[in-house]
Amino acid sequence: MDQPRTLEQWLDAPPFDLREQHVALMPEPERRMIAMQRAFVDHVMQSTKDVAYAIAQVRFSAQKTVQSSQAHSAEQTRQIADIGNELRDVVGNIDGLAGTVRKIDSDLGQVGQLTGAGARQGDAVHELFTALVDQNARNKASLETLQKQFADMVREVSIIRDIAQKTNLLALNANIEAARVGDVGRGFAVVAEEIRKLAKTTEQSVVSIGGGVSNIDGALAAMTQGTVEFTARIEGGQNRVDEMNAQFKAIASNVSELVDDTVQATRELNQQSSRLRDLDAHFGTMATQVHDQSAATVGAFERLTTSLDDTLAQSQKLFESGTLFRTESTSSIVLWRLEEVCAEIESRMEQAIAAGDITLDDLCDEAYTPVAGTSPQKFDTRFTAWVKREIQPIQDRYMAMSPDYKYVLLVDRNGYAAAHNSVYDQPLTGDPAKDLAGNRSRRIFNDPVGIASARNERDFLLQVYSRDTGEIMRELARPVKLGGRHWGCVRFAFV
Repeated sequence: MDQPRTLEQWLDAPPFDLREQHVALMPEPERRMIAMQRAFVDHVMQSTKDVAYAIAQVRFSAQKTVQSSQAHSAEQTRQIADIGNELRDVVGNIDGLAGTVRKIDSDLGQVGQLTGAGARQGDAVHELFTALVDQNARNKASLETLQKQFADMVREVSIIRDIAQKTNLLALNANIEAARVGDVGRGFAVVAEEIRKLAKTTEQSVVSIGGGVSNIDGALAAMTQGTVEFTARIEGGQNRVDEMNAQFKAIASNVSELVDDTVQATRELNQQSSRLRDLDAHFGTMATQVHDQSAATVGAFERLTTSLDDTLAQSQKLFESGTLFRTESTSSIVLWRLEEVCAEIESRMEQAIAAGDITLDDLCDEAYTPVAGTSPQKFDTRFTAWVKREIQPIQDRYMAMSPDYKYVLLVDRNGYAAAHNSVYDQPLTGDPAKDLAGNRSRRIFNDPVGIASARNERDFLLQVYSRDTGEIMRELARPVKLGGRHWGCVRFAFV
């Protein structure tokens, strides 16, 4: 126990120890006043820690909200942009489709013209076939009449032939009778002979005419049959022309309807394209609004974060002011422990240099060599193994002094931690989430909090912050000096 001091002695030796045993020899009024001061300091220190802790929590939440808002805004903007791109693609496709429909409309117009011309030609061919059928019918009737007349002629020729044969026979009989009567009948015989010759000639002519008439009759019959067949073919052709004409007219009607449909489709496609362009413009406006709203939100939270940082800085200054007084409070005990561990580490480093275990240049090595395949990135230096072997046990011992102590960590002036506490120096598993919390050795903690602690040269620096693991930490940092110069610090985290 320290020797009791008078008030004058006590005032001449800061930091001012307010513990009861150090003011025991003071008069009662002074001890009561110091007791009040001790209670006030403890209350202020505890309240300051609580306020700083609450501010850090709010600041962490604000940062998370900003990050979430930015990510949400970026995602919304991306989605809106994607929708806009898709809309533009759809508009382009619709425009292309409308162009295709217009081309189809034009082609259908040509098809309609062709089918209309085909229908008109079909009507003309139908009329021609009708005229041919009518003409052929008249030809058939004429041939039938002519064939009938020739039939009558054949009958008349047959009658003439019969008369000639009978005349020939009569002349022959007359000639025989004339010969029988002698000279008296000789003149009659001459006439009978001539009549017979005439009958014979007539018969031959009749036979010849009959043959010609028969040939003509056969030709007329063949012509009539041909006319009948031709009429049948013409009627069949006319039926096919009628079918073709009906098909042309049906095609023309369908084409006309299709043209009307394509015109309507083109109109509707143009309307849809116009609406989609309006919608695309709306999405563009929406994207701008989302961006502006996000920017406003981020700006508001950044202003809030700045205000919280200022408030946190004031709380930290108030806490540091309280370090002029030592009590039995947690903060005062941490201050004592921090002073002790810094002194022990500085002494151990100086002893190692003196003993030749390591050189000052080795301990000041800043040529950080990246360790392959590590994320977050790890590094090695010439003093890494020595710190793990000699300093890590000291860190672990102080951390084990209270369950309220979260870590005791030596870092160089750049924030490099060669060896964390053993609980945070577990073997790497390959699982990023586990390794982030389970192996924090050989990392450079050069974030704003880490670099502030590493570069601090005041007796104490209090910071309340959120670790990259999400934990809210209270941390006191004290400089470590080596060879008369600032080497780094010890970071002492507690609750």
